Amino acid sequence: MEDDELKNVDPDDISELLVKVEKSFDIKFGKTELLNISTFGELCDHITDKIQLEHSNDCTSQQAFYKLRNAIASTLQIDHKTISTDFSLIDLLPKQNRRSLVEKLEDNLGFKLHILRPPYWVTVTLAILFVTSCVALFFSWKVGFTGAVISNATFALFQSDKTSISP
Repeated sequence: MEDDELKNVDPDDISELLVKVEKSFDIKFGKTELLNISTFGELCDHITDKIQLEHSNDCTSQQAFYKLRNAIASTLQIDHKTISTDFSLIDLLPKQNRRSLVEKLEDNLGFKLHILRPPYWVTVTLAILFVTSCVALFFSWKVGFTGAVISNATFALFQSDKTSISP
């Protein structure tokens, strides 16, 4: 890292920066840990070393679990210690307000989960039925129309069904 001196820097600005770094990387600095650091490069190198040291055994799925668990706990206002890997989503997200809870959870996480979709095989089957029905309209409008109505109604039923949570 380039060693720019940390002269003429407001200590409050550095303090705010360190708090943001601690939150962003989920690390903590000791009271005397940064006393010998005098350049920006040394600070960056120290942060890099600390991140590599503390998170060297973490795996992506473990990080995803903890991030999701914390988001669920804060969104649903429950103790995060009660959520484990075998905890059922159906128990966490009751049927009566499942969609709104999932939307809040997605807002908290910052991305879409896509867990309230019909299973893939249902979507593909209904799409094939709809395309077949459109082709059948050229041969028998009654059969084609019936197939299209059935595929659309079934898809609408799966979309409004709040009991299925797909992985």
